[in-house]
Amino acid sequence: MSRILFAATARFVRNICNGEMFHNMTQRISTGKFKSPFASNRSQPKGPQASTAPKCPGAQAEVPKLKPGYFPSGGMHAVFSDLPQPEGDFFKAWNAKNSKYNMVLLSGVVALCGAIALSVTTGLLNLYWAIPEYPYNPDEMEDFAAEEERRQQEKEEREQRHQDRVEAKELSERRRAARDNMAREKELMEKDMDEGISDAEMEELQRLGQEREEFNKWETEEMKRIEEKEKEREKIRKEKDKIRAEKEKEREKKEQERDKQLEKEEKEREKQREKARKEREKQRKEEEREAEKAKKAQRA
Repeated sequence: MSRILFAATARFVRNICNGEMFHNMTQRISTGKFKSPFASNRSQPKGPQASTAPKCPGAQAEVPKLKPGYFPSGGMHAVFSDLPQPEGDFFKAWNAKNSKYNMVLLSGVVALCGAIALSVTTGLLNLYWAIPEYPYNPDEMEDFAAEEERRQQEKEEREQRHQDRVEAKELSERRRAARDNMAREKELMEKDMDEGISDAEMEELQRLGQEREEFNKWETEEMKRIEEKEKEREKIRKEKDKIRAEKEKEREKKEQERDKQLEKEEKEREKQREKARKEREKQRKEEEREAEKAKKAQRA
């Protein structure tokens, strides 16, 4: 249905562009053979019909057809016969091309080996093998050392905190298990006092008592070990603080000595500049006296 509507619409527009729609309509009405322009075009004979009516301005021109013989086969479209066909010996051409590529590869390898040998013998590669260190001054080197020490200390502190978390987790888990065992042991003891317990429950009660004693012993040793570790850490921390204070004091002392040395050098340079200034002043006065004597001699 959509195709029929589209064909009727196209025919209607074409008739309007050709300018003969109203003429044909009036002629058909007068002869009694009126037909709607939207009617189907199935009953019309097929085939192209020449039209002498003027075409609508702006209509697209017809594309000229290609002449036969455009392709080597003589047709209007390419076929397999139009493809290029190989000629000659394939292996002979392949061997010649391979020989050429092998010579290029061999020449490249020889050139690379020669360049490496030349660089080694002339010492050009020393520019990359022996890179000189950046000329940092003593203050910068001390700052780098202090920064490295700070990073190392932070790393040790992170490791200590991780170890403390692991030990605290283990201690809390074992304490929770000990509380559960204690509750079970209390329940069995109350049952034994009320109505008695079986042999299996007696063995469980003994096992729980033994585990409780072992846990108490382990907890005591663990708390003692943690206290000793904290004391050791505090001792190490104090020693590090003492060493850091000594280093800071030594650094301040070096800075004071460096400042004194700089002040001394500055005083020496100031004396030399004053001495040079006096010499220049003395030389200028001598030149002025010589000029005065020369003028007097010219006047005389």
